[in-house]
Amino acid sequence: MAAEYAIRAENAGKCYQLYNEPMDRLKQSIFRSRRQYFREFWALRGVSFDVGRGETFGIIGANGSGKSTLLQMICGTLQPTEGRLSVNGRISALLELGAGFNMEFSGRENVYLNASIMGLTREEIDERYPRILEFADIGEFIHRPVKTYSTGMLVRLAFSVQVAVDPDILIIDEALSVGDIFFQQKCMQRMKALREQGVTILFVSHDLTLVRDFCSRVLYLKSGRPKCLGPSQQAIQRFIQEDHRSGEKTAAAASSQRPDADAESWIASFRKSAVWVRDGGTAVDGGAGVKARILAVSVLNARNEVVLSARIGETLRFRVLYQVHAEEEYHVTLVLKNRYDQIIFSGGSYTMGMATPRLAAGEAVVFEMEVTSMIEAGQYTFAVKLGRKIGLQNRGVEIDASPWLGPLAVTWDYENQVAPFFGMFGIPSKGRFLDVKERL
Repeated sequence: MAAEYAIRAENAGKCYQLYNEPMDRLKQSIFRSRRQYFREFWALRGVSFDVGRGETFGIIGANGSGKSTLLQMICGTLQPTEGRLSVNGRISALLELGAGFNMEFSGRENVYLNASIMGLTREEIDERYPRILEFADIGEFIHRPVKTYSTGMLVRLAFSVQVAVDPDILIIDEALSVGDIFFQQKCMQRMKALREQGVTILFVSHDLTLVRDFCSRVLYLKSGRPKCLGPSQQAIQRFIQEDHRSGEKTAAAASSQRPDADAESWIASFRKSAVWVRDGGTAVDGGAGVKARILAVSVLNARNEVVLSARIGETLRFRVLYQVHAEEEYHVTLVLKNRYDQIIFSGGSYTMGMATPRLAAGEAVVFEMEVTSMIEAGQYTFAVKLGRKIGLQNRGVEIDASPWLGPLAVTWDYENQVAPFFGMFGIPSKGRFLDVKERL
């Protein structure tokens, strides 16, 4: 009977031996277990999960978290140091750009070479070759050496070969991010079709919105250790809360002045639906010199759903929960950055001319800001800041800030719907046609 799972990891780990000098490697080979000349580095440890047949499974984590190591172990190019990894079915993997290609061979020669390595006969490759050529859509370049290809052409050809071999398991590791948007859409359509056909898909990407929408379950890795395994939204929220804090640590001691019991219950409820939560419980100790702290940040759409994506023109509500430790007035600011690290918007209670509430030390409050996403489709990051106005106009002192959060995806179907505007921003505007007889 065929196994019910496509991939199974049982306490899998990978350890590397790091040597300070080349001579230490020679010494280790001579003395072996009598003396150790290396230090151990566990790139991955204690990883256990099952991927069912036909399941779409995501893996997320910051760079260096062990994602690529795990995929190489699944593909068999690396052997686990401890534990076991079992795979049932033919694997087709797109791990690194150009991996498996001979740069001196033509695209056509590489198609036949790669497909034969994956077990296809010459007759099977001949039958699939027209489909591969059509999907790659690189024209006469198919007859030129691969070393002359652009990165986009290289990934086009690589993906076309991988999906043409009728795999049981398809593994994609971020490689599609180098293609243009139209090819990315084409690839997603193909992967969705494979998913409907019962192909198991292992998907690794930093595009959290895509992972959430495409994958049913997600494994979140941090520093080579599994941190969360569960429904995609749950794992992604855990990743946002932990990996986007830039290593920030806060005091764990309880404040001597806390909100009342009802307020603490409400704060705890807010934290559960937040996209980012500060460490340290429902309230943070003021400590010496600490005047106020941001405790949690949430993003909601019009249906009160926690989201990190919106269509152009859709209104999002950014909610910021903060607690004060000194009786002063504090303003909240939202800052948005585009993919080029440019600040495209910064505004909040001060720019809106709002009067801020005066709170007693230990009290908490939520600031809510509605933002209409009239910006071009793409990926953005955001942060919220807590500040105090000083004497000069448009000047203030930053008291606290969240790390940069996101990505926040703004989307639009440009192929099938009229765009509300073109360019970077949608500026409020009106228009009308004037009769030629009307005076201007």
